[in-house]
Amino acid sequence: MTSTAEHAARATSATSATDVWLRQAELALLTCFAAVSTINTVVAVTAERRREFALLRLVGATRRQLLRMLTAEAALTTAVGVLLGAAVAAAATAAFSTAATGSVLPSVPAAACGWIVLGAAALTVPGILTTGLVTIQGAPTEQAGAGRD
Repeated sequence: MTSTAEHAARATSATSATDVWLRQAELALLTCFAAVSTINTVVAVTAERRREFALLRLVGATRRQLLRMLTAEAALTTAVGVLLGAAVAAAATAAFSTAATGSVLPSVPAAACGWIVLGAAALTVPGILTTGLVTIQGAPTEQAGAGRD
């Protein structure tokens, strides 16, 4: 939305440079909040699967196979997250862009989209893999029974 606001500011004098800067600061704060939420969720969900990983190891899966499975899950989670996030953002950005510039298509640099995808991957993939590596350590017989009441 910042790029669209800058585009609108150049076209008219309706948006000042201060408004654009404040929107960028707000976006940075929201991005930090989203990053913390993403990491917390990914770590919690992966750590809760300790018994599942132990059972897979007990039936013959190796740590390497579990790591490959986690890598595929991390890539899929990143892809789905980026696609769903883009769909939600497209609806909100289209409404904002229509109001600011009269065009449904927002002014979004391709580099910004690339940074968003890289950011999502940088948060999701290491979070899942690191938590998974920590979770599969230890004897699977002890982990399979852990958490039973």
